[in-house]
Amino acid sequence: MDYKIDAIGEMCPLPIMRAEIKLLELKPYDRVILKTDHSCSSASVINHFQTKYDYPCQVQQIDEGIWEIIIEKR
Repeated sequence: MDYKIDAIGEMCPLPIMRAEIKLLELKPYDRVILKTDHSCSSASVINHFQTKYDYPCQVQQIDEGIWEIIIEKR
């Protein structure tokens, strides 16, 4: 199941904290899709979840200056 978090206008660590809280509630293989307008958040979020939890992460630019980060819980 996918869960979306709109983090437009939010700077780190807030997107990481919001995604981490949601992921704690989820079952394995559920995903959080985090939408952000800060390119530095993309790198920070991916680094956090891959390093701390070894969760697969992907990022894609969906519009000019807007990214979606997909984090899959394992």
